[in-house]
Amino acid sequence: MEPTTRCNFTCGFCSGRKMDQSDFAAEDFARLLDAFPELEHIELQGEGEPLLHKGFFDMARQAAARGIRLSMITNGSLFSEERVAAILDVGIEAIYVSLESPEDDVFQEIRGGLFSKVKDGIARLLAARRARDLERPTVGFAITVLNDTIDSLPQVADLYRALGMDGGATVQPLNRMESYTAVYDADMAARLLGPEDRRRLQETIHRHPEIGAMLAEVRQTRHFYIEMRRRYPAEHGCPWVKGALYIDRHGAIASCCMVKDTARYGLGKIGLTPMDLVMEKRREIDAALDAGQPPEQCRGCAYYVSPQQRDARRLNRLAAQKAQATRPAPSSPSPGSGGQGPA
Repeated sequence: MEPTTRCNFTCGFCSGRKMDQSDFAAEDFARLLDAFPELEHIELQGEGEPLLHKGFFDMARQAAARGIRLSMITNGSLFSEERVAAILDVGIEAIYVSLESPEDDVFQEIRGGLFSKVKDGIARLLAARRARDLERPTVGFAITVLNDTIDSLPQVADLYRALGMDGGATVQPLNRMESYTAVYDADMAARLLGPEDRRRLQETIHRHPEIGAMLAEVRQTRHFYIEMRRRYPAEHGCPWVKGALYIDRHGAIASCCMVKDTARYGLGKIGLTPMDLVMEKRREIDAALDAGQPPEQCRGCAYYVSPQQRDARRLNRLAAQKAQATRPAPSSPSPGSGGQGPA
């Protein structure tokens, strides 16, 4: 659910900076909760900085009172002592802090803010959590990779360890979907990853075990995006159409957070559209993806796996299983050999 499109940063790749600057009507939040009586988890995040919404913690408390888990992605610049205390009081499950590079000048050039403030805020949050002897929220990074920030990943991993973070990290290339690229200027468009950049990204991750260790720690977090992919796997790649929906700040319902034009591609509106109709529209998108016919709003999405890609993955799995089955069993060590098998 999108609390706001307002933000105190000016990230050049953010579509929110081109949207009307508005907030979700806090008085409508109970209506949203009533519309989904079996709701299990809410991600309080959209195209703005969620902590700028004056009713953020009131909404969080309403959800928590119904036993709904909460998580969020934030730019990390607003972790004041008061907000940190409220985060711990309400019991937010998991938090990701978004960034591209921990280098002060690069961070400010991309985001228009001070990295030192973000770093100090993360430290403040984790120190307060430790002082209360709490395990939640887990705190990690949501990393957007530009072609000139790939080499910053080892520094991000070092910072992650130095701060004592424990929520792991997600890594995603700068988005190529039209709903995002439409807001990129020429400089930002030039920073999209090409095939060689993607290979370099994978090589960087494999070459630095500290990066892999950081990424692996997402397994122990219950952040919305991690839990969604864990619980709703799909051969076509999209977990959203199996188990989630997106509600924007106007109460419009979309199939996922990457659908920006709800006038064209929305599924309805909270309080106006019957939920059975919303779910039926979502099932239609699911079926189209499964059939290899992604709707217009889904094209270019990194989640989507085409039928050809699915076939290739199946063949790779079968080849791996065959190789495993034909591999000789390891020999048992001979008595007195000190555990060394035969040469």
